[in-house]
Amino acid sequence: MSELLGLPWLQTLSAAALAGSLWVYVLLDGADLGTGMLCAFQRDADARHQLNLSLLPVWDGNETWLVLAAGGLLGLFPLAYAIMLSALYVPVFMMLLALVARGMAIEYRHYAPRLFDTMLVSGSLLASISQGVIVGTLIMGLPNDGLQFTGTGWEWLSPFPLFCSIALITGYCLMGAGWLNWRCTGSLEYRARRAIPWLSALTLVLVTGLLVWTIFLHETWRQHLLNPWLWGPLLTIAAAGLAVLWISLSRHYVFLSMAAIQILVSCAFAALAFTLFPFIVPVNLLIQQAAAPVKTQQFLLLCFGLLAPITLAYNTWVFRVFSGKIH
Repeated sequence: MSELLGLPWLQTLSAAALAGSLWVYVLLDGADLGTGMLCAFQRDADARHQLNLSLLPVWDGNETWLVLAAGGLLGLFPLAYAIMLSALYVPVFMMLLALVARGMAIEYRHYAPRLFDTMLVSGSLLASISQGVIVGTLIMGLPNDGLQFTGTGWEWLSPFPLFCSIALITGYCLMGAGWLNWRCTGSLEYRARRAIPWLSALTLVLVTGLLVWTIFLHETWRQHLLNPWLWGPLLTIAAAGLAVLWISLSRHYVFLSMAAIQILVSCAFAALAFTLFPFIVPVNLLIQQAAAPVKTQQFLLLCFGLLAPITLAYNTWVFRVFSGKIH
């Protein structure tokens, strides 16, 4: 069988499909979660209503990418799915519960605004914390014997995963500020535009600290992150993104500022993906070791090739129909 990046091409494409789904999810639903958390700082009822209206048409389509990623992990890498879920039952359950609460808050806000605004903030915050500790625990490594999880199930309470959750919350809030600056008007737009530089600086500091900490976790991570073929292009793209962000804010180019933030987030995601590759369960289970049978992967990749463009077309259509400022 021919190889791609030193691995069998089928398993590599399967891993790329999962990574692509998660990347799109972070870009889309990350902005929603950040917007939900920023609702906590809005005292004006009209501003909170406008914030909710900005999320109402898009939140459910954005979450579809998480469903694709979870279903793809189960079908394409069942062994990895079993080990991860055994290790992360608590944060996964918290994330699902929080996402349900967030969806209810957006859809039913008009019945009880104060109650559902509180649910929006708490659900967005809890989902972000859960996703942060899940990612942090994966980077730290899951105890396993190659067949099943051998840890206690509480590894996610360690300092590194908790620090990851703080960095992710800040990054999501930055994306939320970019979203409000792009879609909203009045005080929401003004506050968001003023918050973006501070959130950008804080996110940059936290992500840098996270990468430095990751270097000292495992020798493999150190070799990956210190590879100039990784950090060279990423630093160049990130610097360009920061320059575009500064120009767009100074000239009030609201869409361009949101695009620049997405570029910065994509750089951080790429650093994470290339750090972990080719492991599917760090730090000892490789992609090819956890892969489903060839026929299963071929079928599921075909399904993914059909579903992903349809989902992306739906997302694009919704953003097109509900484009423009919300007054």
